[in-house]
Amino acid sequence: MSLYDLADPTIPLPTQLVVDTSLLLALRPEDDNPHAAVARAFMRLLEQRIAAYQLVAWLPLPVLQECYHIILSNALRRAWEQSDPGRRPPNWLRAYKENPALLRAHHADLIRFRELLAAIPLTLIRPEDLAAAPQVAGLDERLLHFIQAYDLLPQDALILAHAECIGVSAVATLDQDWRRVAVVDVYTCF
Repeated sequence: MSLYDLADPTIPLPTQLVVDTSLLLALRPEDDNPHAAVARAFMRLLEQRIAAYQLVAWLPLPVLQECYHIILSNALRRAWEQSDPGRRPPNWLRAYKENPALLRAHHADLIRFRELLAAIPLTLIRPEDLAAAPQVAGLDERLLHFIQAYDLLPQDALILAHAECIGVSAVATLDQDWRRVAVVDVYTCF
């Protein structure tokens, strides 16, 4: 498969692709990813193609879960760092475990992120989409296969397995780990 540079507005786009966590998080106005401007320009291009019914941008549930986790854990970490060192728990996770209500202060962050995604719009890969795929019975095997074949962490391997299940062979990401994946076209920054 091929590597494509997100910064090139003339790259050929597939009719379907899966979007990865790193690309979506870079769309947030406060994101400090060095490729955020390129990610935003690429997503504007996708939005045009989606609006013209020329492309479907798939959002696997593991990507959404990972985005939410990163948004919340970063917010909790910042809140913990700003708290009194003499009175706070030893780390942000312990602070959350002792007081789960700390999450409430950051629910609005998730809502803003969800609204940002809805504006694109992305198509969520639902469990019933996976259930209809013939490969879903071996999803756990594919997960392990992709971890071993491409040295991927489990979350990326699961995203790749979801893409395979629904027959999508292109992924848009800012994560350099995807460059090792030979079974899909990878749209990334060079």
